[in-house]
Amino acid sequence: MQLTQRLLCPLLACVLQPAVASVEHHFATIQSDPNALYAFFKEMPKGGELHYHLDGGAYPETMLSLSLNGDYCLQLKTKSIAKITPCDGIPVKELVTKQDLYDEVIQAWSMKNFVPGQESATHHFYKSFSKYTPLMADFRPQLLADAIKRASNQHELYLEIMVSPDNANATTFAPLASGPIGFAAKKNALLANKNFEANIANTVKESQRILEAARLELGCDTAPTQSKCLLVVKFQYYVLREQPLESFFAQALNGFAAASLSNDIVGVNLVQAEDGILSLKDYREQMRIFKFLHQAYPNVHISLHAGELAPTDVIPSELGFHIHEAIFTGKAERIGHGVSIGYEENASLLLKHMATSPIPVEINLTSNRLLLNVFGKNHPLHYYLNNNVPVTLSTDDEGALRTDLTREYVAAAYEHGLDYPTIKTINQNALTYSFLPGKSLWTNPKKHLRVPECENLDSSACQTFLDDNEKAKLQWQLEKNLKAFELNYEK
Repeated sequence: MQLTQRLLCPLLACVLQPAVASVEHHFATIQSDPNALYAFFKEMPKGGELHYHLDGGAYPETMLSLSLNGDYCLQLKTKSIAKITPCDGIPVKELVTKQDLYDEVIQAWSMKNFVPGQESATHHFYKSFSKYTPLMADFRPQLLADAIKRASNQHELYLEIMVSPDNANATTFAPLASGPIGFAAKKNALLANKNFEANIANTVKESQRILEAARLELGCDTAPTQSKCLLVVKFQYYVLREQPLESFFAQALNGFAAASLSNDIVGVNLVQAEDGILSLKDYREQMRIFKFLHQAYPNVHISLHAGELAPTDVIPSELGFHIHEAIFTGKAERIGHGVSIGYEENASLLLKHMATSPIPVEINLTSNRLLLNVFGKNHPLHYYLNNNVPVTLSTDDEGALRTDLTREYVAAAYEHGLDYPTIKTINQNALTYSFLPGKSLWTNPKKHLRVPECENLDSSACQTFLDDNEKAKLQWQLEKNLKAFELNYEK
């Protein structure tokens, strides 16, 4: 019987089968142990994250540590930090001697120890960002460097991070987009303004500066081969949902225009609560603006938060169209969260479209549990997988939510019962559906079929292909890393 199997088994499959079977067997033995899973997944090479807000990715402890280098004031009532002279609270430097107050600040700036009461989890979460805005503006490279170190420590290869390099200054040009004139006239009026054009240029320049400064912070100028220095970072420019449409248009145009000129900004996204007053009122119009700008800048990628809603968050009619509108009107190539998919009108047809296009979903398990109270069987992770929609795993706001990518993998395995092959595909999806430039290593990601040039990963034809395609190069590295990882479990 074994001889027959060997004769029938393709050579490559036979070579790979022992390692895969062995790692799958090990995984099955630890799947009920979250501690063993964490140790396993921490060492597992990972493609990276596609849904990561730098503003929420920073740990409050890190921000407070950095603030000791400046003249910052903590306002005691709101727990907000500011540059005020004279200080109407206490100098932040005094926090190191006030443990109770320090703890209160950490909890005010994150979800640590949060217990819902008069304040909901979502309200507490979104309110926290304004408390430390000055630190994000002043220490963005240092906070990015810290995020890179954490990602590298978890063997990630790529981060796609949402940022606002111009500190949303583009919104100040809203008057140029006011009035009953159409989108084209608004666009022309903004682009004809020299100061707006300068803001676009500054957005591009600042993106480059942030990355270069972060690399210097990591010591990559003197030791460029460190794993943290090899990790690739790209940005998505984020647009604020909760603002008047004139400001929204100006900021969105700034993002699209900057991304079209930048090597560092690879896409545009939306942030802030999807169930906010303006977000709900203007949702369809915001999607129309993105459609117009997609037509003007067709090479700029779009990923949109859509369906980040629990069924009790909004009236029923609001649950039925957000994901559909983001895809068909907003031209989203990826969807962030997608929690309300089951409540969409014609959900089965929408899922079929997402599967065949394909349009993947960036799943954020910890975020959805803490902020939306959606977890376990109520979470649509299996609904997407059962309908062949590609998914990825991300932390969303790593520091604010007190999680990391490894813990998201643990949750997928332990709480949702995903097996090793499924998680491995999800892992690979992070690079497959990234906005990295260049062609993919896969002709069919679901069936794990590679491009002809790289059927042999070590061939000269494959190396030539990789030289011209940044995405494929990182995918190739992940495949090599995963193979070495799996061989550790071969007996």
